[in-house]
Amino acid sequence: MIWGRGVLCSPFFDSFMVNCMQNEENLHKGHRQRLLKKYGENGISSIEEHEMLEILLFFAFSRCNTNEISHRLIHEFGSLKNVLYAPVDDILKVKGMGYTSAVLLRFLGDIVNYLNLPDNSSVRLSSIDKILEYCKENFTNSDREYCNFLMLDKRDFYIGCLDLTGRQFSTVNLDLKNILMTAFNVNASDTIIVHNHPHSSAKVSNSDIKNTRIIAQTLNALNIGLIDHVIIGNDGYFSMRSEHLLEDIWK
Repeated sequence: MIWGRGVLCSPFFDSFMVNCMQNEENLHKGHRQRLLKKYGENGISSIEEHEMLEILLFFAFSRCNTNEISHRLIHEFGSLKNVLYAPVDDILKVKGMGYTSAVLLRFLGDIVNYLNLPDNSSVRLSSIDKILEYCKENFTNSDREYCNFLMLDKRDFYIGCLDLTGRQFSTVNLDLKNILMTAFNVNASDTIIVHNHPHSSAKVSNSDIKNTRIIAQTLNALNIGLIDHVIIGNDGYFSMRSEHLLEDIWK
């Protein structure tokens, strides 16, 4: 009868449970202090990505074990960067995350994007010649596939870029949600696609044409224009617009 009803309702049991909760709180508090001290004394390079998330979540959870939550977030999205750029609705699906903590992470991702924006007065891509010149200066042939979505404001000034390095353009239509989210975050009016054929010529493929139309139609439905699609190969550059391909989709 040690664990009978009377004991479970006794002052002894109540005191026992309070002590357990206090010990757990002290354990988490000690962990937080150690982690903050580790960062404070050794800098950002001394902590792992999940520990960076832990520290961020300290400000959303006063007592919760943020170590477990941060591991879940990294497991779900693959990296700290992906966590910060994930939609709030997706972050909320991770066990332990609430609306305030999800918005906090997404807000930090938006701040990072904002701080990385270039000076709008420095780059204006208002013609095909200027677009090709910019691509020649900033994008070179590489052994790796890359695809970039350049974001422009209403006056054709460059305001941001979505870098999909490592992705073939034939699979980029799977990232439409990410493309649209980035365009909205920087308040883009128009976009330019730049992708490469690292081991072949800049000759356009049927797949390139098909996926360009899909992306243009998706963007146009939300009043975001597509200005051009530039392909970079080992033999030069190809502008779909200047070669009069898909003339009906360009803004």
